[in-house]
Amino acid sequence: MNYLSIDAIIVYTFLLITLLVGLRAGRNVKTIKQYAIADKTYGTGVLAITMLATYLTGSQAIGYAGHVFDNGVFFPLITRVFCGVVICFLFIARYIAPKMYRFIGCLTMAEVMGQLYGQKARIWIGVLGTLYSLIMVTLQIIWLGYIGEFINIPSQWSIFLGGMFLMMYASQGGMKAVTITDVLQFIAITILVPLAANVLLHQFGGIQDIFTHVPSENFNFFQHLNVKEFLIPFIWYLFPAFPLSFPFMQRMLMAKDTRQIANSQYISIFYLIGFYLLLSFIGLAAIALKTMGDVNMPQEGSKIFIYLVKTYFPVGIKGIVGIGLLAAVMSTADSFLHSAGILVAYDVIEPLLKEKKCKVNVLRTSQYATFFLGLIALCIALNYQALPQVIYGNIHWGKGINLVRDFVAIVFTIPMIAGIMGLKTDAKSFFVSLIATGITFFIGKLFLPDLWFMPVTIVINAASFFGAHYIQNKGFLTVKQDTLLVS
Repeated sequence: MNYLSIDAIIVYTFLLITLLVGLRAGRNVKTIKQYAIADKTYGTGVLAITMLATYLTGSQAIGYAGHVFDNGVFFPLITRVFCGVVICFLFIARYIAPKMYRFIGCLTMAEVMGQLYGQKARIWIGVLGTLYSLIMVTLQIIWLGYIGEFINIPSQWSIFLGGMFLMMYASQGGMKAVTITDVLQFIAITILVPLAANVLLHQFGGIQDIFTHVPSENFNFFQHLNVKEFLIPFIWYLFPAFPLSFPFMQRMLMAKDTRQIANSQYISIFYLIGFYLLLSFIGLAAIALKTMGDVNMPQEGSKIFIYLVKTYFPVGIKGIVGIGLLAAVMSTADSFLHSAGILVAYDVIEPLLKEKKCKVNVLRTSQYATFFLGLIALCIALNYQALPQVIYGNIHWGKGINLVRDFVAIVFTIPMIAGIMGLKTDAKSFFVSLIATGITFFIGKLFLPDLWFMPVTIVINAASFFGAHYIQNKGFLTVKQDTLLVS
């Protein structure tokens, strides 16, 4: 295997530049505020870019084009774009962003939850958030191996190299390093998709030629409108757990004002609509090539993006596409890794030691925790085939760690939204919903069909949370908009 092909050298160069930029940007970090939210120094453009770079995970390009290949245009557009982007981001911009002024001074989502539901809730969310973030880092690092394979870099080598580099700059420089590297990675992602679409366009006589060779059923709105296929992704993308998760909340907390938060959400909507439309074009191009006689085109959508790159992209362009995919992985991984380190140091270790009247250097602890958690994620990723297996294409995900991630997402989303929007909060309602959700989640996974498992768990979480609040307060109580919430 050629470790020094042109494409591999392009990828190595990008990794090295990312490391050097991250280390340089993260110099002279002196306080935990600088490490966690970069002292609120960045403008709306940079804030939107770092949010987008975190949102565009390694599976976005490969996965979305594959969804179009498998399900036609409208199913992924409705679920992922309309529900997951337009509705969720508009909801955050209109209803969450204006209320974030009440949490000025908070550095993490766990601290926000502590302000809403008390210190014990903060510690619990700190622990659960660390697990959630660690799982996201692990899954992204696994993608590094998958990406490395199509440019002839062994998967173990690409996992190790990419994982070590992001551990080094994320742990050392914190949010400053992560933000600046996100900008660099966002540029690479933005180049990737139009470049891939343009290369594929040259395989045809023009755009019209592509649409001519795509069977009409791929544009049929009702092609896959069946409850079993539609309900779960529809509900899951409407549920704003991911765009309100730990690194995204940190970016809201690093904004200078609420207007900046809202504007960054609007910018993200317009960018992501264009991004997914281009990915739809790539999926349609794959369908057209198959119709025109490409007998080697994979049957599974999860494999088509890598196949297109290997088959139709020239040397050099493969490397550029490789760094775009690599950027999508690393920009998400470093953000979640940074969040994990902050959560465990600032929201778990410091409060627990403070109760025992022990002092801790939170900045240094955060740096060590970030590096150590990154090392754990890297070790799991290097041995991911030992995990319980669920196959997506030829990628073997760890089934168990995905379940933990989904559980944490359900636990924090509704209580956090309700508290931010002004519901009178108390610790009992949060812990009642936590326990009820935990019982439902693990029993439901054993006995409920996949179709009903996630909707039922979300409903139980909401019912137990709002039910406990209603019983305690003999009704639904809210707080004044100018009141700082303290449990």
